[in-house]
Amino acid sequence: MDRPPLYAPRSLTRLAWWLAAGNLVIAAAIVTATWLALQAGRDSDLTRARETTENLAASLSIEIGAELKQVDNALSTLALQFRRTSGDPDQVRRGIERALSDQRSLLPQVDAIRITDARGQVVYGLAGEEGMLNVGDRDYFQRARDGRSDDVVVSEPLFGRVLHKWGIAVSRRLENEDGSFAGVVYTTLSTEHFIESFKGLTIGAEGAISLRTRSQRLIARYSATEPHSIRGIGDVIVSEDLMRKIAANPRQGWYMTRTRLDNIERITCYRQVRGYPLTIFTGASTAEFLAAWRGEVVQQAALAGVVILTVLGCSVLVFLQQRRDRRAAIGLQQLALEQALMLDNDMVGMMRLRDRTVVWKNRALASLFGYAPGELHGQTTRPLYLDDESFREVGDAAYPAIEAGRRYRRQLRMRRKDGTPVWIDLSGARVAERESLWMMIDISAFKESEATAQHLAVHDALTGLPNRVRFTERLAGAMTLLGERVGLVAVCWVDLDGFKDLNDQFGHEAGDVVLRVVAQRLLAAVRGHDLVARMGSDEFALLLTALRAEHEAEPVLRRMLASIAEPIRLPDGDHASITASVGIAFAPHHGRQAESLMRLAETAMTTAKRAGKRRFVSASSLPGNAMNATNSPSTSVGPDAPTPVDAIDTPSGPAPEPGTENAGEHRKDGAKEGATPAGPRPHDPGPPAVPDHSFDESVAGEEDPGATLDGEDSSRVPPSRKPR
Repeated sequence: MDRPPLYAPRSLTRLAWWLAAGNLVIAAAIVTATWLALQAGRDSDLTRARETTENLAASLSIEIGAELKQVDNALSTLALQFRRTSGDPDQVRRGIERALSDQRSLLPQVDAIRITDARGQVVYGLAGEEGMLNVGDRDYFQRARDGRSDDVVVSEPLFGRVLHKWGIAVSRRLENEDGSFAGVVYTTLSTEHFIESFKGLTIGAEGAISLRTRSQRLIARYSATEPHSIRGIGDVIVSEDLMRKIAANPRQGWYMTRTRLDNIERITCYRQVRGYPLTIFTGASTAEFLAAWRGEVVQQAALAGVVILTVLGCSVLVFLQQRRDRRAAIGLQQLALEQALMLDNDMVGMMRLRDRTVVWKNRALASLFGYAPGELHGQTTRPLYLDDESFREVGDAAYPAIEAGRRYRRQLRMRRKDGTPVWIDLSGARVAERESLWMMIDISAFKESEATAQHLAVHDALTGLPNRVRFTERLAGAMTLLGERVGLVAVCWVDLDGFKDLNDQFGHEAGDVVLRVVAQRLLAAVRGHDLVARMGSDEFALLLTALRAEHEAEPVLRRMLASIAEPIRLPDGDHASITASVGIAFAPHHGRQAESLMRLAETAMTTAKRAGKRRFVSASSLPGNAMNATNSPSTSVGPDAPTPVDAIDTPSGPAPEPGTENAGEHRKDGAKEGATPAGPRPHDPGPPAVPDHSFDESVAGEEDPGATLDGEDSSRVPPSRKPR
């Protein structure tokens, strides 16, 4: 009889129903949670947009109110002087014209200041070429005539008869000594003036700022999409949402709708200019503020789909492995955590300062600097700076610019609460009297990437040594100091013998280990102020400075060749040995040009290889350089070799057969020739570490081609990154 199944069909069916029901519940929960999270994110973005536009509307209403107050004070002064003026008509005219000129000089934002008689005829402030002008039919004249002397009258938008442009008129009633109506004093503020003041404050590429009268007639409007448009000026072209909001609260409020002038949906906030019948409107495009949220919708939907499919797969595999349930739960927890982190991602810190004291900040700023939500409120910004000097320097540079109406921006290192430095992109602008708004963005990652890129541009990625570009720069710098700070400069060209065979025998990974170990041994063999560089493949170069005679290079080369020949431990536990051939050229004996010295040293290296390898040859022994041979070390020597052709006595085994070397056989990653196994040696030092640079300083010696002559050791492998 067949063995009965482990689970009866009924129990499997029941389990399948439970799994199906559970999957439906989980899917519904994930969809619901994702929807709620996305809705919360959208509300958060809209709230941030509303707060931004409300702050801008409030700032602009204060600024325009202050400007109108200044104009009103000037008109009041002129009205008072007019009432007190009496005597000779010519003296009266001269006095009034002088007063008009004085007040006009104090109001650069107005187009003109004029005085009319009781019939509306302009009698003062009109240039001779402008002819006669009567404003008796203007609404501001009639309202000033019928009003009180202490009332300021702001007109509806009007098109100037003399200046032929749109604007508003601000006027005051003039009275004779007996209190009878004597005319009006008025001035005009052009639409262009308001538009110019709005240009630098537009919110985003589709934002808009408008100024309207109490009757909602448009005085001025600036939009980045239509920067030069005057469409709608003087008309009432508004949405029903605006009219409802104004009717409910004429002083301030906000709404979201499509603007009738350009059909762009915006979050619009309005604020009435205190003391004057004007209202400022600031609008931010919902498409811009919700762009990131819409991208997040796609990500969250994809994430939710992945989670649902994962749960479904886990439900299917639960028949085979019970632990899949636990893995699915862990996966869901991780995904939920990632979702929470993405939803709580605030990038830009903002704060409002009064006399460098925090009066408002957003949550991102406290998080950026590691403070509790209410900890910075009412405190000075000094703790955010690294020291008193940077605090004072920013204050001295920023606040004069801000007071002049300009924006200030700078990148600098600041300090978190725990004392750690952080790179910040800092920008500030004035928002009110004694108040400024500052934005801060963490750019530490960018600065670190920039410093790393600068290092990698002049260093070899495998060994960490300077590359050909850096070596050429330093050699050229050393040439400029010949005869001043150094006597001789030596260029040594080092080529590994048998590196290609080593690669073929042990593999490219072993070849990389050999290159790194050789780099370390070269560094250990030279003096502190010398330079070691990798020129490509298995070729290295040394720059020996501060030599008094050519023979002083010989101890360094002997020590280097002996060190290279010692056994190297490979990753698989095997050991290998390798030797090197070296060519050396001296400046100024062999020239003063960097490229020619390097070619000459390479030629000498080739001669050393042909002479049997494991030796160094001076360029003085080459044909055409015999005149310098008396000042050179032995042209081809080992530790004890008496003749130019003796090889270095190393434990690497017999020398290769002549003709086996091939200096031109290079693999892509720099490997060339092989070597035979040998005795034990310390293991591979590992790949070079990424430098941990301080961002306010350049990489050591990188800006000075001759820096090593002053004691800097930029040839050393850069230090490993500190844990963060």
